[in-house]
Amino acid sequence: MSMRPGGTALLLLLTLVLTGPVHPAETPTIIINGVEGEVADNVRAYLSLYKESCDAPLWRLRGRLKQADGEVRNALQAFGYYQGTVTRRFEPATSKDACWQAVFTIVPGPRVSFGIIDVVIHGDASTDSAFEPLVRKAMDQAGQPLRQNIYTDLKRRIAELARTRGYVRGHYTQNELRVNPARGTADIILHYDSGPRFTFGPIRREQDIIKPQLLDRFLAYKEGEPYDATLVPKTTRALAGSGYFRNAYVQPHFDEATDDEIPTELVLTPSKRNRYTGKIGYATDTGPRVGVGYQNRRVNRAGHVFSAEASVSKVVSKVTAAYTIPLKNPVTDKLKFETGYKHEDTDTSKSDTTAASVTWYRVPNEGWSKERSLTLGHEEFEVGNDKGKSTLLMPGMGWSRVLANDRLYPRKGVRLGLKLRGAAEQIFSSVSFAQTIGNAKGVLALPAKLRVISRLDVGATAMKSFEELPASVRFFAGGDNSVRGYAYQSLGPKDDQGDVVGGRNLLVGSVELERQLVDKWAVALFVDSGNAFDKTHIDPRTGVGFGIRWRSPVGPVRLDIAHPLTDSKDLFRIHFSMGPEL
Repeated sequence: MSMRPGGTALLLLLTLVLTGPVHPAETPTIIINGVEGEVADNVRAYLSLYKESCDAPLWRLRGRLKQADGEVRNALQAFGYYQGTVTRRFEPATSKDACWQAVFTIVPGPRVSFGIIDVVIHGDASTDSAFEPLVRKAMDQAGQPLRQNIYTDLKRRIAELARTRGYVRGHYTQNELRVNPARGTADIILHYDSGPRFTFGPIRREQDIIKPQLLDRFLAYKEGEPYDATLVPKTTRALAGSGYFRNAYVQPHFDEATDDEIPTELVLTPSKRNRYTGKIGYATDTGPRVGVGYQNRRVNRAGHVFSAEASVSKVVSKVTAAYTIPLKNPVTDKLKFETGYKHEDTDTSKSDTTAASVTWYRVPNEGWSKERSLTLGHEEFEVGNDKGKSTLLMPGMGWSRVLANDRLYPRKGVRLGLKLRGAAEQIFSSVSFAQTIGNAKGVLALPAKLRVISRLDVGATAMKSFEELPASVRFFAGGDNSVRGYAYQSLGPKDDQGDVVGGRNLLVGSVELERQLVDKWAVALFVDSGNAFDKTHIDPRTGVGFGIRWRSPVGPVRLDIAHPLTDSKDLFRIHFSMGPEL
């Protein structure tokens, strides 16, 4: 009988209709009795029987069962059970729709413990304190239940540390784990001969990008110092982050090591000298804004940098120029000269400020970042009925620190900041005052894909004549990063006509609960409260609302709808912001 093309597919379709769909067989059942936790997990990891499916042939399953005795024994020995026994029961599939089952009953027996711990470092490393924590931790294992991975990890970490510290010829003269099941002990014997410690050899610096003296200040090591592999990536990061190079890395040449010296080569490609940028953005506080920027990364071979920026928005427009000089440690210390003009027109104030400043920055990889500044500014301002012109020579100090597992989207982290600034009429200033500004923000992950984000901003001013204080150094509240639900800088003490004139002090707090939905999207509920105020009396304003979060490559994008609870003409306000979380 012949069948037309497509007849096979038609017959298959009729078969499915008449008999129903074919259900796949059940999954195999493997039961482990007698052990639990990580021991049971290790048994499952060792058992090759887990690789087999329901339709595996019986002869192969029986072969896997024969292997199982040795596999279970090895899995138990990894945790110190050397006298364990195992019985197994296998039940083949009884029908096409059923699947086979295997049951393992394990009696682990007594557990072996660590006995003698004989870890000795010979050679130059015998006096290297970097090995002491490893050896001390090994000694603490005496009497503890045996885990074979403790021995293998210790053996690996000693060898790795030796290579990192420059003991290139290091090797084990003895490395044994001696197990005596009858005695119930396992002795660790590790004798490592480090040989001599190599030093950093000649440094090749073939470049004409910056002065050799400046280049050397980026290096975390010097020729002739003991070799330390951790200093190689540290130097690479410093060079790559300088802005002078498009590509930068340090290449050790172990194959050229002679006289116990390891030569290194700096492989450097210059970055483009000139950089131009354009920016278009939007924030609820300032509205649409556009900006342009220019940077000369290498004004000269001394590494000086010139930059200029200009931006325009409905609320804030400014133009600035800066000249930055690297100091003795160019990785952490810089001196920056800056001048600029700023026009600000909010719902509560207007100001035009021209200023020049010099700032010393210290930004270490760890610890507190510091800055010291001296700013000379002239400001024309209008706040309520207060109008005036002021000239201020303001010295300032600042400290900041961020601790987080991820700056863009931390699961746990904190940001702290403190600034002090002031002026004196006796020193080229129109008014005397002293001011403290502090801020803190924390992020904490909770179960069920939740995060709590909290924020606190405080400020205090000491002065006699508040009316003479320019708008730029008064405190206001309200806006995207203050009390949501209220317009930007719309909150603070008011004058007799009901106009907000700002306050001497500031206290604003926020608590937000965020819940991740899918992939990069999340929703949030929040409460913001606080205000600017005079003396000790605060009249807080509170906003509540919800928002949507999207994890972009440059940090979270936030869209919030906030409802002001008191003293506002608006039923709600929409707030939009973006940037790193901390």
